[in-house]
Amino acid sequence: MTPPPDPTTVKVGVLLARRPAELGEWLADAAAYEAAGAHALWVDPEPESRLDPLGLLAALAALTSRALLVASLPASDHPSEALGRSFATIGRLSHGRLALAAEPGRLEELTSLAPGSAAFRRLPGEPAAFERLDETDTAERWVRTPPPEGRAAWRTALAAAVTNGAGGLLVPADPRLLDILRNPNDPDDRRDLQLAQG
Repeated sequence: MTPPPDPTTVKVGVLLARRPAELGEWLADAAAYEAAGAHALWVDPEPESRLDPLGLLAALAALTSRALLVASLPASDHPSEALGRSFATIGRLSHGRLALAAEPGRLEELTSLAPGSAAFRRLPGEPAAFERLDETDTAERWVRTPPPEGRAAWRTALAAAVTNGAGGLLVPADPRLLDILRNPNDPDDRRDLQLAQG
């Protein structure tokens, strides 16, 4: 008999706020998610924020030590040589934790400038799903899911990911997710959080 799938094998990627109000708080939140066990921190600022995803990634590289650092990069007019230097710098700052996420055609262009970096290819027809490709071109599916309403909802999301063959979940940053990652075995009824939040 085949053992049931193990939800603890599902990786968690945190989609950091796309329009941070205060960058110091944004960086502190990212460090807290990494300390809580997030496998990846995703950076994809809204164009209106006027923030450079690679600048944010460099700051995260200096502040964190374990999580994969993923940047979703739009089409750009950066010269290839300058962009390649930025990737190399971030790769060195992060000790090889740089990862790039993009549409299939754009991803090949970017990864040619960042050899050895992890790559997440957006799946055609599934705007909320990516395939992580490793050096052997083995694909691992990552899917986006909403922030959990509680621990029961989180367990359901993990079980669904396993059932659907996903190796990772992409979850928008949310205080409930941080609490669940920090305290996975706590009960759903956290009166202390309710008191602290009012």
